[in-house]
Amino acid sequence: MSSILKDIEIVKLDSVLKITIKILNSMIKKLNDYIVPRGIRFILELGTDFRFYKLPVKCIINKQLPGCGFTEYCINGPENVILCSPRKMLLKNKKDQHEFEVYLVVNELEKETEVDKDLSKIDKTRSQVFMEKLDEMVNGKNTVYNRLMNEIKDYINFRKSYGKPYKILVTYDSYRIVKDILESLGIFQSFYTVIDEFQTILHDSKFKSNTELDFLYHLHQSHSALFVSATPMLEEYLNMLDEFNDLPYINMDWSKEDSTRVLKPSLKVLTMKSVGTKLPEIIQSYKDGNFESAVRMVNGYPTRVISDEAVFYVNSVNHITSIIKKCDLQPEEVNILCSNTPENLKKIQRKLGKKFTIGKIPLKGVKPKMFTFCTRTVYLGADFNSLCARSFIFSDSNIDSLAVDISEDLPQILGRQRLFDNPWKNEATFYYRSTCDYRKISQEEFDKELERKKKSTNNLLRSFESAPDDAKYNLAKTYQKNTKSYNYKDDYIAVNEHIGSNLVPVLNNLVLVNEIRAFKIQQIDYKDRFTVFSTIYNTLSPDDIVNQEVSRFLEQYQKFGTFKSKLKYLCEYSFNDAMTNIILDQIGEHDNIKSYYLALGPEKLRALGYNKTYIEKELGIVTFSQELLESNIYSEFKVGDKITLADIKSRLEVLYKSINYDATPKAKDLENYFNVKESSARVEIDGVKKVVKIYNIISRKEVC
Repeated sequence: MSSILKDIEIVKLDSVLKITIKILNSMIKKLNDYIVPRGIRFILELGTDFRFYKLPVKCIINKQLPGCGFTEYCINGPENVILCSPRKMLLKNKKDQHEFEVYLVVNELEKETEVDKDLSKIDKTRSQVFMEKLDEMVNGKNTVYNRLMNEIKDYINFRKSYGKPYKILVTYDSYRIVKDILESLGIFQSFYTVIDEFQTILHDSKFKSNTELDFLYHLHQSHSALFVSATPMLEEYLNMLDEFNDLPYINMDWSKEDSTRVLKPSLKVLTMKSVGTKLPEIIQSYKDGNFESAVRMVNGYPTRVISDEAVFYVNSVNHITSIIKKCDLQPEEVNILCSNTPENLKKIQRKLGKKFTIGKIPLKGVKPKMFTFCTRTVYLGADFNSLCARSFIFSDSNIDSLAVDISEDLPQILGRQRLFDNPWKNEATFYYRSTCDYRKISQEEFDKELERKKKSTNNLLRSFESAPDDAKYNLAKTYQKNTKSYNYKDDYIAVNEHIGSNLVPVLNNLVLVNEIRAFKIQQIDYKDRFTVFSTIYNTLSPDDIVNQEVSRFLEQYQKFGTFKSKLKYLCEYSFNDAMTNIILDQIGEHDNIKSYYLALGPEKLRALGYNKTYIEKELGIVTFSQELLESNIYSEFKVGDKITLADIKSRLEVLYKSINYDATPKAKDLENYFNVKESSARVEIDGVKKVVKIYNIISRKEVC
């Protein structure tokens, strides 16, 4: 008994120790707040008060404010800087803005990261192939390496002759090459390494985990590493990763001295059926000349401007091309900003024609096209300099590539418009689709699968450790091959391979944590429309009193189980007009509650006793609900059913009448909701056996 009690005490002490460490870490972080003085808007304006040598050599910097000029400081400040970015397009944009100040590393062996690609169709070998090429490149000092060596030497000599600091721009993937070259020149120690938008190290691990691990390894070997972001990984994920959880944390506080510098975003949050239906509606409205207008000051005079430009954030090249084709848009109307890969260019031109191509971020002073389509490639770091563009963000948690991370992607997108003269700079409309029931899994189910993969990982690592020395190499190669083939489907094994070292299997914690984050996004943040609303405003404006009240209302509203109780709660809740509009946007069209409220108002609905029959009689019409139709379809028909076309038509006829859907039922209607296979079967009808056509219901369709 005493032994058991002792074990319990140890567990308790361990828990207390963990909590204490967490509290101490939190205290340390608070002690590292950097209060930005009043009157300062950009980092460069701080002068000598802000210098890299005053910071810890390795730390996390939460710059808090997108567009505060941190990247500009890296380029124009006095220090030698290696600026690492996750996206080639962003580096090229910075190069175009600072043609003679910077050297951009162009490594033709490096593939563009396809962050806009459907995860289910990823080329799982791409990152490993690049790693092998990179090893050959550095070890063999091939022609690409030699070219880069000579170009960097020339750049260094050019800048040195003018007494200017050195600014080298490079992707995460090719950092190793720059480090090796500068070490061979004996000047690497004079550089600060700045990792811009470092949260993508975690996010991109689902595309190229091996290259991200290699990048972190070489950063660990470097004397300097400043991890910078306006939306760093949430603390809970930083604490899960050994590479980050002990780093000093610098929080740049822009609001304490002057709260006006931190503008609260104005975000309209709306549900949608799908990207493919909502986005064309907006495009058509623009083409019809229905432009929103606003007033801005021009030369000291109020001037009315119209928004005849729209920026659409849609992380799918397939969706973008389908919508452009559907809306019959022309090349002169469209700028497509996506990963600059041969695959993407082929997709675009195959569907739209040779005149369409992958675009560039317009430089300041260049008039943007009417419609700009953006994939995740430019969700972060891009400088958009439009005077009148509005922003529209589309998120569908049921399609992996289309799910916008509310905590990290959304604040980044809201910071893309840079010009204060744009009246819509800090505004956007967010259209989303919450997770469908058939896509939902429980926390328990997820945890069980996570533990299975962790156990498998530990077993594989133990097998490697216990293997004879002469067998370890072949065993590691087997692990490496399995990782390439199955892409972490069964475990989290990665194989580290660095210059001068052996193959070493390790737990790839990046992938593990990324899976935890992906679960939270799909299954928690997008669980339902009310959770989406709360997550958004807890992220963007947690101190907003109106949104706090709306969140409280929605939380309670969600708990009511009947039409009558929900409608009564809506009508009898005391809130102002601004809150009413926000609430109605979140309620949507389900159960016709919104349409009844708008048609009759709370007083009339109260007089009718919130009785649905009386309400419909009063209206004389019945409002059709698309959501209700889909729900009934999925209740009536199931995957695996084999049904005759005549039976389908008959059942749809009954279903349509029950929900007042004014449409002629056809068996083919089922194809809008399911993938089906048509075949024939012999059945008995009125005592006679006949061969009839049937539908085999294979799977549900993703609504696009």
